[in-house]
Amino acid sequence: MRISELANLLGCKAIIREDKEITNIAPIEKAKSGELTFISNPKYEKYLSSTKADCIIASNKINTEEYPNLNFIICDNPYLAFAKIIRFVYKTPPPEPYISDKSSIDKTAQIDKSARVEEFVYIGRNVKIGKQTRIMPFVFIGDDVEIGDNCLIYPHVAIREKSIIGNNVIIHSGSVIGSDGFGYADTEDGEHLKIPQIGNVIIEDDVEIGSNVSIDRAALESTVIKKGTKIDNLVQIAHNVQIGENSIIVAQSGISGSTKLGKNVILAGQTGIAGHLKIADNVIITAKSGVGSSIRKAGVYSGIPVYEHKDWLKSSAIMPKLYEMYKKIKELENKIKELEDADD
Repeated sequence: MRISELANLLGCKAIIREDKEITNIAPIEKAKSGELTFISNPKYEKYLSSTKADCIIASNKINTEEYPNLNFIICDNPYLAFAKIIRFVYKTPPPEPYISDKSSIDKTAQIDKSARVEEFVYIGRNVKIGKQTRIMPFVFIGDDVEIGDNCLIYPHVAIREKSIIGNNVIIHSGSVIGSDGFGYADTEDGEHLKIPQIGNVIIEDDVEIGSNVSIDRAALESTVIKKGTKIDNLVQIAHNVQIGENSIIVAQSGISGSTKLGKNVILAGQTGIAGHLKIADNVIITAKSGVGSSIRKAGVYSGIPVYEHKDWLKSSAIMPKLYEMYKKIKELENKIKELEDADD
């Protein structure tokens, strides 16, 4: 496509010195003639003077007059515009309908004729699989599972009994949906009596789940991942958890049982949240934080236990100085004691 066509596709302003044809997409520092790139982080602006790209997607903060030999597409959000172009150019075609005779499929399963079930898949009783959904090899799908339209299930995923998966859901390899919740009752003898987990997991539309994620079934009702949420690799979501729409859960985070997250919540890497808490809409919790009590208002939080990020920054600035402060306090205490002894 020519630069003018790309700009029209995005609905963005174009500054075109020569309306060249774009044939590929590349990082700004490696882009060549015929390629499109973008800048969303100011630290990459240094490459504008040397890039060979024929077009750069950029914000209006760039002074394009400084680069009279370059073509620009100017957008409010260059990263979002770049994502849209990638999705347009590299759009995955729908799967070719296919059901492998090397898979084990119960006769009661209902699989849409446009779906694709590849080799060595196990599909249990009363399973429903929707239109243009692709199930890749070595997937386990338990009894009474429902999977919607346009889903992509990568190899070695296990979807346990009664789980409900919406439309346009992606689940990456090694993840387990509907594993038993971690529920035990202590007996008089100190033994841990397993409580049967008879609920399920509900994953709504447009959710993506990374690799090696565990989402536990509820004890009685449902563990729910709501529409548009994205979950990174190596995340643990315990039984009865509810995660609100369009939330982001980053790698190695863990959410304990019966905690409820609101909409647009972001948990950065290695965040831990205790059980039976409520996290408000539009909360951001920074990396390696520990949440031990409910968060009632939107904002950014950090620390163990968490408190407001701006206060955490002040505390963090003080921490390296604590030992020197301690020594000075001890010196002052000694001087005060000497003065008191002299008065006596």
